[in-house]
Amino acid sequence: MYNVFISYAHSDSDEAQRLVESLRAQNVTGFLDRADIVAGDVISSDVRSALKQSTAVIVLLSPRALHSQWVQFEIGAAEALGKKIVPVIVSGEHLEEQLPDILRDRMWIDARGRSDAEVIRDVEHALGSST
Repeated sequence: MYNVFISYAHSDSDEAQRLVESLRAQNVTGFLDRADIVAGDVISSDVRSALKQSTAVIVLLSPRALHSQWVQFEIGAAEALGKKIVPVIVSGEHLEEQLPDILRDRMWIDARGRSDAEVIRDVEHALGSST
């Protein structure tokens, strides 16, 4: 079983929620901040803890995500922890040309215009190739 951390811009929360629901249906657990952090918790502490416990980090990429300080923090923390990072482009034209250096040399999944089932299949394949 995989335990994944979902990194995303809050304006992409619908896509993130759909991804988590689809992953859970495939017995993959996922950390989603809005669902897994409760009022009164220290957000950065909960995020660090979830990143440490995760098998991999799925980064939902959109123009908004590229400008999100939290997404950048989560990508950097995942890299520092040696986690497998699975970039998934959910929106934005030519976004692959704008990826930050840390993601530029990684294979990514293009979710734009594809069904959730196809994207989940690709995510599962990427998780299955974790070493």
